[in-house]
Amino acid sequence: MRSFDGISFWWALIMMGALALFLGLRAVIGWIRVRDDARDDYDYKKGNGMVPDALSRDEYERIYRRVYGPRGPAHAAVGALAILVLTPLAMLGFEAFLNLIYNLSGQSRVIEPGYLVWQFFLFFGMIATWVGIGYAASRRYHQTAPGNLQYEIDQHLYGGSDIGDEF
Repeated sequence: MRSFDGISFWWALIMMGALALFLGLRAVIGWIRVRDDARDDYDYKKGNGMVPDALSRDEYERIYRRVYGPRGPAHAAVGALAILVLTPLAMLGFEAFLNLIYNLSGQSRVIEPGYLVWQFFLFFGMIATWVGIGYAASRRYHQTAPGNLQYEIDQHLYGGSDIGDEF
């Protein structure tokens, strides 16, 4: 690969991989801590009569982990991993598309490989790819967001919809 001002494309991918690994490890450690907190919280609330008898320990812990789990680092890690995997594929796709356009134009010097139009398309194409991945990750993060703990317990035990939906 070409080197751009001292930093190569591969080094950029290595740094993104390190970021994805860091965020992934942070999410795993967060899941372990939340699992332990769920056990302690259930024991405390069960001892003080704050948990309905119909709710088992496993169900409560599953709901607790869903509500308090480290969703942010997990979604960010998946987004960084998607950028890591899709960046080389996008670059290959952009280059194939630009070569096609270049050849269809009769090999015009205006869009010759390596010149301004070519570089402009690659630069903004990669930014658009990364923005699209970030958009998809953040959209999924917000669409799958749970309610608070009591709401999720009520949904599990009683089902149905929000009380606000009835009016």
